[in-house]
Amino acid sequence: MDFDRLINPRVVALIGASNDPRRQAYRFLEGWISDKYQGKIYPINPKYKEILGLRTYPDIREIPTEEEIDYVLIAVPALKVPAEIRKCVERGGIKFVVIFASGFSEIGDKHLEEEILQMAKGNFRVLGPNCIGVYCTESRLGYFTDQPIISEGDVSFISQSGTLTRTFIWMSISRGYHIRAAVSIGNMIDVSFNELFEYFMKDPKTRIIAGYLESVGEGQKFFTLLKSITPHKPVAILKCGRTPKGKVAALSHTGALTGSYEIFSSMVKQGGGILVESIEELADVTSGLEYLRNVLPAGKNIAIINAGGGIAVQITDICESNGFQVANLEKMTQKTLQDLLPRVNVIIDNPIDLGASGFNPKILGQAITIISNDSNIDSILLVQEIERFHNLDKRFQVPNIGEAYAEIIQKHQNPKKPLIVVLSRSWEIDQQVPYTLYQKYRKDLLAKRIPSFPTTQRALNTLKKLVQYRNFLKNHNAK
Repeated sequence: MDFDRLINPRVVALIGASNDPRRQAYRFLEGWISDKYQGKIYPINPKYKEILGLRTYPDIREIPTEEEIDYVLIAVPALKVPAEIRKCVERGGIKFVVIFASGFSEIGDKHLEEEILQMAKGNFRVLGPNCIGVYCTESRLGYFTDQPIISEGDVSFISQSGTLTRTFIWMSISRGYHIRAAVSIGNMIDVSFNELFEYFMKDPKTRIIAGYLESVGEGQKFFTLLKSITPHKPVAILKCGRTPKGKVAALSHTGALTGSYEIFSSMVKQGGGILVESIEELADVTSGLEYLRNVLPAGKNIAIINAGGGIAVQITDICESNGFQVANLEKMTQKTLQDLLPRVNVIIDNPIDLGASGFNPKILGQAITIISNDSNIDSILLVQEIERFHNLDKRFQVPNIGEAYAEIIQKHQNPKKPLIVVLSRSWEIDQQVPYTLYQKYRKDLLAKRIPSFPTTQRALNTLKKLVQYRNFLKNHNAK
């Protein structure tokens, strides 16, 4: 089925629209207006003539029948949903109905879902229940005003959790990936994960697919689709309900029967998918794919560049413990570094300690060029401590030290080898000066398409997944 009108609806209706700011239905309508949704909006509630400046209809059947409605969001309690579904059927001309309410199979009550499906069959498709529907940056159909649409992107997300859908979108701001669409699918009584998976596989505006799953439904269909997608688009999946208690939680959340995680894990890995263990890791990996998918690491030989000996020892242990090799530099690389750097407080083998010279943007840039051209190195971790940035702009006579570093890194990195910045910190959130510097520098790096992470472990977790995906592509002769 064509899901274009679900993802990019031209006309939307909100059944249960409210004038009460405490109600979720009010927040949906307020969000659509605030985000400047590109299509027509029809609020529906017999109690009101107007909500937020929009004419409000008493019944969906009152909307002129020549108007085809792509997307109807029903925001009434579960027991009232069947009556509204019946009205939608009687009106006709509706493509998709989204059910916001919970209180269906996740609490053991399947008869409501069966009643809804029976009425909807042959009339329209149903998304949910127990979901928040679609977020699309192209049509500017968003969720709530606390999550404004900022820019269009190429990452599409399918999720059985409305909360994690919103979390993944929020994380995109700090991680630097950009959302194309996000779909909260809830209990999946009709529209399935696999159907949307296939849609985004074919969608030319989607370049990365991410998903949160509790149950996969048709496992063989999922596996077949995954194998078709991953040679062309990376797929990152968070599957929860892995433990006995997690399985119980999934059943009470969406009514999902989770099945064997071991089988699912094996299936994802065989199919070239990237399996993660938390929403934070999903966001990190998506960020890595956004910025490094065209320069995936060829292997696990890593170079560490920093300006301090003790931290280099610690990071070396972390890298080696995670299966990376802190590779020896070629003799020519060492000789060139030796000529560049002073003889005091530096180490010219890997891990490379640039000493105080490492804060000089020009020397840092030259060192990056030298190290990234070493054939023993597959990727680079550049470790910087934000506390030591204070007053560096005055010291090196640059207007903004963060912008200077970002520009130097972009200019001098090898376009065929990934470079990740580990922006370590020791301050607490209420220490305003380093926090402001940190936020500003991360934005400077993202503006130059350079990914950064606050810890070495998070950077390595992401890098490890990118190596895994590159190996899959190489083994399948894919690009």
